[in-house]
Amino acid sequence: MSALLKERKEEFVTGLTGGSIKEINFVTGLAPLTYLCWNLLSSAQCSNLFADFALNWVCLLLAITTYSSRLGLLYTLIFVPCASIFILSRLQSAINTTPSKKNTTVTKVTINEFKLVKKPFLTAYRSSMLILTVLAILAVDFHVFPRRFGKVETWGTSLMDLGVGSFVFSNGLVTSRALLKEQMYPTKRMGLAKKSALALKSMATLLIIGLLRLFFVKNLEYQEHVTEYGVHWNFFITLSLLPPVLVFLEPLTNYIPRFMIATLISVAYELVLSKNEKALNFLILAPRTDFLSANREGIVSFLGYCSIFLWGQTTGFYLLGNKATKNNLYKPSVVTRTSAGEPSFWDKWTTVSPLTGLGIWTIVFFLLLQYVLPSLPFDVSRRFANLPYVIWVVGINQGGLLIYCLIDMLFGLSETNYKTSAILEALNSNGLIMFLISNVATGIVNMSMVTIDASEIVGLSVLLLYSLFLCTVAVVLYRRHIFVKL
Repeated sequence: MSALLKERKEEFVTGLTGGSIKEINFVTGLAPLTYLCWNLLSSAQCSNLFADFALNWVCLLLAITTYSSRLGLLYTLIFVPCASIFILSRLQSAINTTPSKKNTTVTKVTINEFKLVKKPFLTAYRSSMLILTVLAILAVDFHVFPRRFGKVETWGTSLMDLGVGSFVFSNGLVTSRALLKEQMYPTKRMGLAKKSALALKSMATLLIIGLLRLFFVKNLEYQEHVTEYGVHWNFFITLSLLPPVLVFLEPLTNYIPRFMIATLISVAYELVLSKNEKALNFLILAPRTDFLSANREGIVSFLGYCSIFLWGQTTGFYLLGNKATKNNLYKPSVVTRTSAGEPSFWDKWTTVSPLTGLGIWTIVFFLLLQYVLPSLPFDVSRRFANLPYVIWVVGINQGGLLIYCLIDMLFGLSETNYKTSAILEALNSNGLIMFLISNVATGIVNMSMVTIDASEIVGLSVLLLYSLFLCTVAVVLYRRHIFVKL
């Protein structure tokens, strides 16, 4: 890549100011809509792999490209046909079905044992979030992708800024499974030394990937956006450091709930930024003369990502089990209610189902977004992952999960009636490796063509082929029972 082209590409993604939270909500809201529509088609027995790809990949791609300014029309074009097919199938079924005596006997099954289970809406949430993320990382290099969706330079909100934080939140949610397993099998609980060794092993894999990315970026003269993470830092390095750091925080979680630790980290960080003008000047204006100053964005934003990760773990405590457990709203618990003794008022309110837990935290974060966020001294900043950024990312993810959960209830889906899209299931099974493959594919496309000079039709065509490639890889891996854990 020539120096001039590299400079042009860097300018293309630099200095962006983002868009409104309302529009970002509207864009990301398309993902639950496609999940709803897939269930409508599935109920009408009209779902297939083609419809699956069209809903979960093509529709999301159109939302962030050609239909980005006509989202209402796109919503209509997606929902109306699917709803019509569903209604027609129900009418046809009613005509063809002869009345029969219904069995009115209802058998109630009481389950006392706590188990970790797979839930359709969690699969859909994680996979849809991943699809939007991997689409955006390539789409941002084309003119067909609106600049307001690209990563903001310093202050503001954008679709890609939300995607990065959501990826960390989702990873935190998944890791809460291991924390719950420890509560289920206390005799198999690992000591701090063994946990640290496993965390370092996990760190090593992602760190190597991050360093390889750094090597190729520097040696192939690939475009860089230095204010994103710094000169040497990248997102894989941030991901690699989360496991070991959080292992060292774990002894503290025996006394302080994770959401409180997350809040303390974010509030303390925000106080430093607002009270110490030198710190803020250093973050924004300081020359990059040493490792700390060269990579200050990646280093300081790590605090915010730790907070988001801890919030993800807190969310997993009340989402991953088959039933509500004592105080699962804020801590890992496998203790179910028993008839022995009346639970206290606190226990009643903090022992929640997934829907109740999501409802409580969604309301809390809605109030924070409406009344606390505007009063804070600084706007949202993905660059520094400050307190407003944490509130925004966690609040949007809680609200999104609530909508997915309601869709499952609408169609009677649960861990015992597990039904989901084949493509979403495949992506959920190999999420991190698919994210890595998408990064490699993005690099290959950028090295193979001048993306910023491509017309909208060419850009959209490349993105469709890219989507088809990633979708095919995910489905092939899943059908061959190949699951790569990094």
